[in-house]
Amino acid sequence: MGFKCGVIVLSGSIFMVSLTETAAAQEANSTQPVAQASATVTETSSAADAKSTPPKAPVDPCLSGAVVSSPTRPMWNGGAATTQCGVLEMDFGWLGQPVGHGVQQRMLLTSFRFGLTPKLDIRWGQTLHISQTGGGEEGQKGIGDQCMNLTYNIMAQRHWMPAMAISYGIKFPLANPKKGFDSGYVDHQFVYIASRDVGRTHLDFNAVGMLDGEATGHIGAAQFGLAITRPITKKFSLIFENFGGPQPEDTERFGASQLGGTYNIRPWLVVDGAYMRSYTVGAPRQMVLIGITYAVRPFFRPPPKRVVLARLMGR
Repeated sequence: MGFKCGVIVLSGSIFMVSLTETAAAQEANSTQPVAQASATVTETSSAADAKSTPPKAPVDPCLSGAVVSSPTRPMWNGGAATTQCGVLEMDFGWLGQPVGHGVQQRMLLTSFRFGLTPKLDIRWGQTLHISQTGGGEEGQKGIGDQCMNLTYNIMAQRHWMPAMAISYGIKFPLANPKKGFDSGYVDHQFVYIASRDVGRTHLDFNAVGMLDGEATGHIGAAQFGLAITRPITKKFSLIFENFGGPQPEDTERFGASQLGGTYNIRPWLVVDGAYMRSYTVGAPRQMVLIGITYAVRPFFRPPPKRVVLARLMGR
């Protein structure tokens, strides 16, 4: 009897489950057309909204975005990163150094850099004022040379490869050679740049080929440098670099070390300072630099993407 009672109870349970499933199936069948109709209305509404809402145009990084300064001061070695596309960077600086026989030389320097594409920038630099005083001689004053540089970023940093760039510069001799401010000839400069982040430390290596003008043509030389940049705080970075090599028109080799730093007042405003000391003869023994870099998005714009040359240069 116990076993039978169990069967009866089990049978009753199966019967009740069967009735429940039948009722649920009938209810689902009765509500299915309503659900299908609701889904159809929703799909139709979504399709209508999609047709009425135009797709968003891609953001052009050369025309928008936060402005961030990428200063080249106070370093001798340049970095592979170019100026932000569509951004104008302006820097101003003061330089003081002894040039021998008790004569002190001071310069006011400035440059303007504009990001033509995400990979290419152009720079115009000039020495606004040069003065030489001391040494028991009459002081000399005047303007210095001007120069133009183009820097192209070949590739960004990869897993095993550094970021790389090439740069070409030309110097226009506007200074007075009779005052000893310049040679009076056009000079050329070719630079290979490799940059890499190693942890929090940033490295910039430069190989510089120089062609200096003279009366009979040009004479060349090559110099090399390495800069090490280490952030100390969120705003302050310390820079140490070493550079040098043969000098055109001079049998003496040049070598120097420089210690400096940059401080970000704002992302687009950076102040800097450095002290350079040479360890070879035939060059100024020491030099002090201070300056400021300011970045802004100007009213003029980089070349549009429809220009073929701009696309070839990374636009």
